[in-house]
Amino acid sequence: MRFIRLTKNNLSGTLPSFLGSLSNLQDLDLAFNSLSGTLPSFLGSLSNLQRLELHMNSLSDTLPSEYGSLSNLQRLDLDRNSLMGTLPSFLGSLSNLQVLDLHMNSLSGTLPSFLGSLSNLQELDLSQTSVSGTLPSELGDLSDLK
Repeated sequence: MRFIRLTKNNLSGTLPSFLGSLSNLQDLDLAFNSLSGTLPSFLGSLSNLQRLELHMNSLSDTLPSEYGSLSNLQRLDLDRNSLMGTLPSFLGSLSNLQVLDLHMNSLSGTLPSFLGSLSNLQELDLSQTSVSGTLPSELGDLSDLK
C-alpha cells in the first residue's frame, strides 16, 4: 500500500499501530478528522513516507524525535492540532522537506536557525504559534521559499 487518504471521514481515536508496519507507504493523509492522542513515534519508521498530513485533528504533545528518520519526507502538515514544545532540531535533517506547516499549535521558543538548512523548503507556516525572537539570517539561504 502506497497511499492512505481518509480526509473528512469523522475518524476518531488514536492512530493505530499497524500504520508503522506499512513500509511502502508514501502518503498518509488523515486530515480533517477527530483523531486524538499523541503523535505516534512508530510513524518515524516509515522510510518511504513523502507526505504526512494530519492537520485539523486533536493530536497533542511534541513532535517525536523518530520523525528525524523520515529522509524522504516532502510535506509535513500538522497544523491546527494541540502540539506543544519547541521546534525540534531533527527538522533540520529533513533535507527533502518542501512544506512545513505547523500553524495554530501551541509551539513556543525561538525560530531556530537550522530551518535555513532545509534547502528545498518552499512553504513554511508557523503562524498563530508562540514562536518568537528574531528571524535567523539563515532563512535568507532558502532560495525556493515562496
